[in-house]
Amino acid sequence: RLLIVEQARCTAASPMLRGSQTLVRRGLQHSSAGRWSALVAGGAAARVSDASFVEECRAQYLANGWCHIPNFIGKERCAELRNEADALLESDAAFASTDDHTVYQQERDERLPLDHPRNRLMKSTKRIVDYEHVPQESSLRELYSAPELRSFVQAVVGVPELHLSACPYNAAMYNGYYDSDGLDWHFDSSEFGVNLVLQNPTDGGKFEYHSLTRSEEDLWSYDAVTKVLAEADASAEGAATSAETVEGLAPGSLVFFAGRLSLHRVSPVRGSTPRINAILTYEKSEGQLASPYTLSKFFGRSSEGQQAHAQ
Repeated sequence: RLLIVEQARCTAASPMLRGSQTLVRRGLQHSSAGRWSALVAGGAAARVSDASFVEECRAQYLANGWCHIPNFIGKERCAELRNEADALLESDAAFASTDDHTVYQQERDERLPLDHPRNRLMKSTKRIVDYEHVPQESSLRELYSAPELRSFVQAVVGVPELHLSACPYNAAMYNGYYDSDGLDWHFDSSEFGVNLVLQNPTDGGKFEYHSLTRSEEDLWSYDAVTKVLAEADASAEGAATSAETVEGLAPGSLVFFAGRLSLHRVSPVRGSTPRINAILTYEKSEGQLASPYTLSKFFGRSSEGQQAHAQ
């Protein structure tokens, strides 16, 4: 405590010291900016501080419920992350997520029949490398935690504040969809998602969505959900005729998607080349953790384990 007081007195009394501290702060800012430039060299991410670029992305997000930014990271960084993800997804670090879930990602309601949209079970399979298993020196961690990216995401989705996830598993993770894997119809529990495309599959793996299936006033929207699921049932591949596809998602693309109100899925992957992407999880509230349902279904984890890691 005495040291802090003496340091404060010294700072107040010494213009030279105050000046040197300002230079240190500026140096750190320049260092951060320099590292960001190196991290995203050759990609559109170099423009995240450009007001016109931010406005363009924001307008696309508001008009479509999604925003697609091609070549967000350069080819070399994309290849680096893809190679890291590929190795991790083939290792013991990967969790094979095979689960039955409702479109609402909530437990079934026993008061309703099994074929009710609230209780219909979807089938999703994929491999996940959670944040705990992403190497500390990984560029994915650096990209995810960069203040430049967080400020950009905040501006595009239009929220007053934005925080890194407090969950030790879902903060930044790799997803791998191999032959016959897919993510069935569902709503996201969070307002928006951020997806970095690293590799497209041989065939399939399309991102399909039904725009604004539900509203904030009616989060169940049973009639609309029933219609989409009926269309999916009538299709051999589970596609809904009223759904749309986000096209042109080449490796290096960054995608924002408002998935809380729009049913969406990843169509089944076909062939020997997997679909690989990274998911970056940001939260509107500080200290946000994943729900017990999400932990169990998609990570094979418990709330107790999450709490222990978060403390």
